[in-house]
Amino acid sequence: MAQINFGSIKGLKKNESLAKHTTLGIGGPADWFCEIKTIPQLIKVVKFCRRQNIPLLILGDGSNLLVSDKGIRGMVMKVQSAKRKAQSEKIIAEAGTPLKKLVQLALENSLSGLEFVVGIPGTIGGAVVGNAGTADKWIGDMIEEVEVLDQNGEIKKLSGADCQFGYRGSRFQKTKEIVLRVVLKLKKDSQEKIKQRMAEIIAKRTNQPKEKSAGSIFKNPKEKPAGWLIEKCGLKGKRISDAQISPKHANFIVNLGQANCQDVLKLISLVKGKVKRKFGIILDEEIKIVGEF
Repeated sequence: MAQINFGSIKGLKKNESLAKHTTLGIGGPADWFCEIKTIPQLIKVVKFCRRQNIPLLILGDGSNLLVSDKGIRGMVMKVQSAKRKAQSEKIIAEAGTPLKKLVQLALENSLSGLEFVVGIPGTIGGAVVGNAGTADKWIGDMIEEVEVLDQNGEIKKLSGADCQFGYRGSRFQKTKEIVLRVVLKLKKDSQEKIKQRMAEIIAKRTNQPKEKSAGSIFKNPKEKPAGWLIEKCGLKGKRISDAQISPKHANFIVNLGQANCQDVLKLISLVKGKVKRKFGIILDEEIKIVGEF
């Protein structure tokens, strides 16, 4: 990789620690790291990496992610393209737009439908890829159209149905398509009612930890919520070094200061083993585990 000319990529950093770019505060160095603020820049970096056969990981705000202590080989691109606008009963937003900015834009324009994502970290691009949401409402429900860069370097538009949304998943987890821009279909409502629904959702989330975390560690199986299963195994508050199963919500692992990836993986393994033995249920990770192991 040292022989490749990266001169066309502005602001490129070498051996950048990913701990400061993830919400869990864990992660070794990326060989190469860049932050992009426009879609043309994004497309340029993607095409460059594909031409040079450089592995590429795309970051939003670094939530829902556990990065190896050894770091990531190749390029990590942090997407911060965040232009957005309300248009009639729709919001059009670039992939790097933080969810909290979309919630605010919707409120300002008396548009209802995004209240359920209040308090959820991340960007709209990441939310679309992972179909972020709650137990009964997903971002995929709101999607009218997604503009992507496909594996051939062409820009194309997909309908919500094309995206194949399912519980915490979409087609984008299986394809090499990269989300560039989304169109959300919402409904007009009074700001007072929207604020009220947001306040109710925020109140329900008071049991979620304030410490550094990646968000929910496991998907909820159909039998019972993952947090309930973990708590019934007596693991709430269990700690390995500075990684801890949150005393507030057992489906969160928090970083109390100096936790590393291996500490978190040990807790994940412990949880999966105990839940399987006690309930016969195999938990599936919701977080994405990446890097060199």
